[in-house]
Amino acid sequence: MHSSRKLEIIKNLRILTVLGIGAFGVLATSFFVANGLRNEVTARATLTNLTATALGVTLIGLFVTAILCLLVFHAFSFFESTTLSQAIRLNEAMRLLHAKTNKESLAALRYYRIDVFRAPKPLGEDAEKNVPCKLISTFLAPWAFRSDQNAAFGSEYHCCDFEHIQTIIADNKAKWGDIPEELPGGTPMEVTALQRKIADLLEENKKANLKFTAANGRESLLKTQLTEVENHMAVLVELVNKISTEGKPSDKITKDAFRAKYLAIGKIYGITKVPGAYMEIFRKNMPKEKINWGGAPTQGSDDEQT
Repeated sequence: MHSSRKLEIIKNLRILTVLGIGAFGVLATSFFVANGLRNEVTARATLTNLTATALGVTLIGLFVTAILCLLVFHAFSFFESTTLSQAIRLNEAMRLLHAKTNKESLAALRYYRIDVFRAPKPLGEDAEKNVPCKLISTFLAPWAFRSDQNAAFGSEYHCCDFEHIQTIIADNKAKWGDIPEELPGGTPMEVTALQRKIADLLEENKKANLKFTAANGRESLLKTQLTEVENHMAVLVELVNKISTEGKPSDKITKDAFRAKYLAIGKIYGITKVPGAYMEIFRKNMPKEKINWGGAPTQGSDDEQT
């Protein structure tokens, strides 16, 4: 296998360097914009001049920053030379992965994250050993020309790491088994690829359903708890109305009487117990003339006593 560790380090350094230059360029542009606006304000420039200065300096600064980022990005290509222990033509590698068209080949390169290399001399149809080559890090970049990509699939110089291709094939065989180029009944490989994609989507859907089921369970629990709270609040409201309207004004309700009335009303809502929290809500909010629980609290006071 090629020195993947070295290439991975170069990739990470490239990203960090480009991000660093981009951040520095943005900060420098902001500084020049602020400095230019300050000079214009000192010179008592018009609003039009201020706008032109801000836009002009911003566009120039960002353009220069983008150019520098591109230069640095491509500069790292000088360090991406390596030697593949086994190399195979790009076109042959795609055939091993059952990619028949250039579009399918590009999709396979992206899906399997296959690196594309260029050798200094043409390669044969079979895999070759110890091939010095250079990584084409921008082969799948958005700005890459499609004509260059199409030409690479028919080139004798563009290649892939054969050991990586073998690993992909082995993984696919372990997952799907041996699949011939033409399946029984004339089923084309496109149908097989679609079946694989459907199976992958079903697996992803299964995982998503598990997450949804867990979230749905939590939602159901919250709804149940909310319903219980609403039922207890309804019982409290009805109980307060009964106590306020029934009996003599001088009558006081005891704790046992409260429990009995609470459960009598709560039967309608399926309530069989009187939670202490709701008893405390009732005790704190009822006038002291209406309750007799061994000494009524002083409503409205921070220091409540029972």
